[in-house]
Amino acid sequence: MSKSLLRPCLDCGRQVRGKPRCRDCQGRLDRVKSAHRPDMRTHAETERRRRLVADHRARVGDWCPGLRDHPAHPSADLVADHVVEVAAGGPEAGPLRVLCRSENSRRSARVLSRLLALDPSPAEPAITHLDDGPVVA
Repeated sequence: MSKSLLRPCLDCGRQVRGKPRCRDCQGRLDRVKSAHRPDMRTHAETERRRRLVADHRARVGDWCPGLRDHPAHPSADLVADHVVEVAAGGPEAGPLRVLCRSENSRRSARVLSRLLALDPSPAEPAITHLDDGPVVA
């Protein structure tokens, strides 16, 4: 049996085994995340997600349905994913679907990068040109 090597915590540098953060830093990160999205950490939401994945496994097995640009494939690491990303304005209690963790991460990164590309920075206000001249929005 091999043990994972010690590595520094991403936040404080303390030596940890097998995880990216020490217990204290991970707890702090989890509290910050749940403060931004309080509805996501409720027992009801966790149960809703667990039931969706369990039902999918009962019907299909360990199989990720994939997305349009990436076909279905076997995967045991299944998670519940919002159909419309919360970051893109979807409701937190909105409809869910099952994807593997890597597809979910890939899709979320793609949606987030698209949103950041469309969002003008506060230093550069959006300018719309009308017949009367430019209007700053």
